[in-house]
Amino acid sequence: MQAKPITVLLVDDEERIRRSARLILNGDEEVRVIGEADNGQLAAELACRLCPDIIVMDISMPIMNGLEAARKILRECPAVRIIMTTAMGGEPYRRVSMSIGVAGFLEKSSLDSDLLHTIHETAQHGLH
Repeated sequence: MQAKPITVLLVDDEERIRRSARLILNGDEEVRVIGEADNGQLAAELACRLCPDIIVMDISMPIMNGLEAARKILRECPAVRIIMTTAMGGEPYRRVSMSIGVAGFLEKSSLDSDLLHTIHETAQHGLH
């Protein structure tokens, strides 16, 4: 077990997705959810205030989408690692996400099976 927990900010405009992710993460004593946001603008504000180790963020959101928020967050808080999620499928979104510097990418359909593993890998090794 590591000395301090991996801190996570959950960002998705769907409350049920955030709730599901929170339930998954709360089951791991090495991970602590420290905040939630339902849009990219709030995510950017919370990222610099809360300084999470990892942000799990949806691409498609109101006010400011996840890609715009990721650019802003990585510019202002470069130590934060971002794992993008999407329900829209694939490779084009993965390429764009990785090109702006996000650390990982998950399709929402695999959150139940892959979220914890991806968070631990990202925390341990950086890029996933």
